[in-house]
Amino acid sequence: MESEPLSGRVGLGIRSFLALLLGGVGFFMVVLAALMPGTAAVLVVKLFAAYALLDGLLSIFIAAKGVRRAPPRFLMTLEGLVDVATSVTAFILVQGDRPHGLLALIAAWAIITGALQMAWTFSIDVQRGRSVLAIAAALSLVFGLSLLGFRPPDLLSAVWRLALYALILGVLRLVVTLWLQGPRSAGAADIPRKR
Repeated sequence: MESEPLSGRVGLGIRSFLALLLGGVGFFMVVLAALMPGTAAVLVVKLFAAYALLDGLLSIFIAAKGVRRAPPRFLMTLEGLVDVATSVTAFILVQGDRPHGLLALIAAWAIITGALQMAWTFSIDVQRGRSVLAIAAALSLVFGLSLLGFRPPDLLSAVWRLALYALILGVLRLVVTLWLQGPRSAGAADIPRKR
């Protein structure tokens, strides 16, 4: 029984690491965007597409494993499929050199995945961490809406927003991962709580 919650924490931990990595590299991309805007745009999109692909595949894997504390399988699988589809579309669009379409794609991805995360946040059975998961979902929604805005951001601003979003998302996911782990005395955290 211990492997199920452990798998859920490991999956969430890996997703935290991916978001933190995207955010950290994103800040380096800000410097590159200031020096070589065209090159930075392509690299940022490829980096984002790789992140979305890995995060999506991991979401699908977690849903397929049927981890006890994981979100409902349907919502988690749907989020993973949205991630994978966004990744493939981003790789295709970056070849065509259409930055405005890419910005709208990333915004739509953030809004859709944020809405899905908000839905599964309130349908999982956890005693701790729900508020942090809701904040992470709201962060995705706000990030997506900030990219759409009345005046879409320029490249440098968009890269800054993506980097900041990814770092905050990674930290929030890491907090939930550690929170779900809870006290490790005699494996108490791995025993399901009575309802």
